[in-house]
Amino acid sequence: MGSPAEVLAPVDFTLLDTEFTTAPVPLDESEGPDPRLEAITGLVAKSEYADAARAAEGLLRQGIRDVRLVGPYLFGHFFAEGMKALPVLFRSLKRTLTENWDFFGPVEKKLVFADTGLRWLLKMMGKHLEHHSRLKDAQWQTWSAPGNREPMDEALALGDPLIAALAILQKPACMDAMRTLLGALRAHAQAVPHLPPPEEPRAAAPEPESQLAAAPDDDEEEDDDGEEEEEVRPARVKKKASRAQPEQDPGPSVPMSPALAQLVRKLSAFEALLEREDYAKASVIAVDVLATVERFDPRVYLPQLFSGFFNGLAQNADAIEPMLHNTETLSFRAMDQLYRVDLDAFLVAQARQARGGSEYDE
Repeated sequence: MGSPAEVLAPVDFTLLDTEFTTAPVPLDESEGPDPRLEAITGLVAKSEYADAARAAEGLLRQGIRDVRLVGPYLFGHFFAEGMKALPVLFRSLKRTLTENWDFFGPVEKKLVFADTGLRWLLKMMGKHLEHHSRLKDAQWQTWSAPGNREPMDEALALGDPLIAALAILQKPACMDAMRTLLGALRAHAQAVPHLPPPEEPRAAAPEPESQLAAAPDDDEEEDDDGEEEEEVRPARVKKKASRAQPEQDPGPSVPMSPALAQLVRKLSAFEALLEREDYAKASVIAVDVLATVERFDPRVYLPQLFSGFFNGLAQNADAIEPMLHNTETLSFRAMDQLYRVDLDAFLVAQARQARGGSEYDE
C-alpha cells in the first residue's frame, strides 16, 4: 500500500472553463520541440490518457496555455468521467475558441495545431463511444445509467454554438469530427433515461394533542352503533386505491431546440398581447407564426428527435438503398400496409422474417 505522499490529487478539469486576462507563458522552441510537450505526446501514444491529462494540467497551472495541451487535457476528462464530463468539456472548447483565443499560444502555426488537436480529441471521443456502444460492455452500461442524460442534454445544447466557434480555425478539418460526435451523442442520449423526479416529502404526523382532539368520543361511537366507523372506512379505502394506481408513462421526452424555444416564446407573447388587447403587435407575431407553420421543418425545431433516424440511415445506407428499388413488389407493399395499420404487428412480423420465417408465420 502506497504512502500518503504517493497519493495523487484528482486532476482539476475546469482550468479552461474560465475567462483569461493575462498573456500565456511562451515556450522557447527555437532549438526544437519543448520536451514537456513531447512527453505528453508520448503518453498519449501509449494510451496513458490519465497521465497525459495530469501533465497537461501541470503546464496549464504554470500559465503555459498552448493549444496543443487542450486535446490531451480534455480527453483525460472524458476518459475519467464519460458523459458527465461533457458540459465542462464543451464549454471549455467554446471558451478556448472565442473569448480566450487570444490568450493561447503558440504564435506560429496556432491554427494548424488547434485544428489538428481538436480533430484528434473529437475523433477519439467518437471512437470510444462507438466502441463501447458496439460491445454493450460495463463502460456502456455506466454511460447509459440515469444521471447521464442531463449532462448530455446540457452539452448537446452547446453543439451549434460550438460548431459556430470552430469557424475561427478557417475551414477546419475537425468540423466533420464535431458533427459526427454530436450525431453519436444524440443517438446515445435517446436511450438514456432522465433521473426520476424527487419524491415529495411525506406529511408530518399530527401531534398527539391533535389526534386526541380529532378522535371521536367513545360514547358517541357507541350511541351511533358504528355509523361513524362506517362513514370513515370507505374514504380510507379510496385513498389506498388511488395510491396503488401506477403512474402513467409520460412517453419519451425531447430536448427543446433553440428554434423551438424561440417559437414557444412567440406563441406565449402572442397570447399575452391578446390579453392586453394590443392587436397591432399581435398581428406582427401572427404573420410570422403562420408563415412558420406553412414551412414547418421538424428537422429545425426537433433535431434531436430525428438525429437517431438520420444517424442510423447514414450508417446503414449501403444496406438500405437496394431495398428502395423494390418498393413496387408485393412483399414491400404488404409490409407497407401492415406498417400503416398496425406498427406492433409490423415489428413482430419483421422480427420473424429476420429469423428466416415468413412475415405471415403464426
